[in-house]
Amino acid sequence: MNKIIPSLNERFKSFGVKNIDSKNRMNLGDKIINLVTKLTTNVDAFEVFVGAKGDVLLRPVVNIPSGEAWIYKNPKVLKQIRKGLEEAGSGKVEKVDNLDDFFESL
Repeated sequence: MNKIIPSLNERFKSFGVKNIDSKNRMNLGDKIINLVTKLTTNVDAFEVFVGAKGDVLLRPVVNIPSGEAWIYKNPKVLKQIRKGLEEAGSGKVEKVDNLDDFFESL
């Protein structure tokens, strides 16, 4: 898997110092997690980058179920799904009376 090197041309804001406990853990706290979830949705993990001088960058990550990963590996399918979601969001939908017949026609 190719790793994307983060661009550090962003502005960072200090949120204080977080201590490491006896088990080498650090709690980011509600304030930081709430801010991250306002900027990005469904964050459930962080990718960790360590710089040459020991700086640590946490990039928010959204994990997807392995059964759905194939969608993101197939650009054609992903494009079709995004188009369908966009159409549904704009009200472009079709009522189907009989689902079995509809699926047969696909």
